[in-house]
Amino acid sequence: MNYKKAVSKTLFTVLVFGIAFIYFFPILYMFLSSFKTEAQAVTPILFFKPTLETFAKVLGDRSMLGYLRNSLLQVFAGTAISLLLGTPAAFVLAFGRFRKKETKNRVYIWFITTILLPPVAVIIPLYTWFQRLALIGTPFGLMIVYVGFHVPVVVWMLHSFFADMPEELLEAGDIDGCSRFGQLIHIAIPLVRTGIVASGLLVAVFIWNEFFLGFNLTGNTTATLPVYMARFREQQGQFVAQLSAASTVAILPAITLGWITQKALVKGLTMGAVKG
Repeated sequence: MNYKKAVSKTLFTVLVFGIAFIYFFPILYMFLSSFKTEAQAVTPILFFKPTLETFAKVLGDRSMLGYLRNSLLQVFAGTAISLLLGTPAAFVLAFGRFRKKETKNRVYIWFITTILLPPVAVIIPLYTWFQRLALIGTPFGLMIVYVGFHVPVVVWMLHSFFADMPEELLEAGDIDGCSRFGQLIHIAIPLVRTGIVASGLLVAVFIWNEFFLGFNLTGNTTATLPVYMARFREQQGQFVAQLSAASTVAILPAITLGWITQKALVKGLTMGAVKG
């Protein structure tokens, strides 16, 4: 029996690593191709002499640095505003007092259903209103859309965290004369800070990777990095090595951020998910 268990465990481990390698291989191939010349990248070869020439060409492109700056602006500003708006909203939906009890559930369901709304379903009215308000091609306009799409994500995640809090803590705050806003700042937020970190990470990754809205609502000077990647391939043709180097630069911030905060992210995604 012990022999069979050992064999089964070994086969399962090999299977898991095999599946993981299949999923990770495209990223590995892209990373290796970024250190090749164009001639080496076009014809796949296993052994080659690494070079930084391709990275020098990509990072020397001022337009890419501009797109990178735009992405960082949208990520930091969009995530911060989404958390500032979504955290109080989730707190109110968890502990707020409404005249009708069903109103709270309806508002919460409205937030949840908004998450399911695909951007392509609203791109025409968005584009029309952006034209009227002269927001096409402005970073502020794109930021408004990102905040609107990601506040529901923050509300959805943090609502479960707030709902798991003992309401007796807030009642104790009432006895001590703490206002509702004070209860949010001094009691609720410290208790759900892990959920706030996880929500912020998810929103940051979503904004960093978003392409469709950035492609349709921005211009050459305000577009984000995913838009640059699409235009780069169209303009540069089949320059595989340069495209791989640019893609490597694009995914490094997300991978680094996820690696540094992986414990908080996993804890945040699992703590408020299940009650009982």
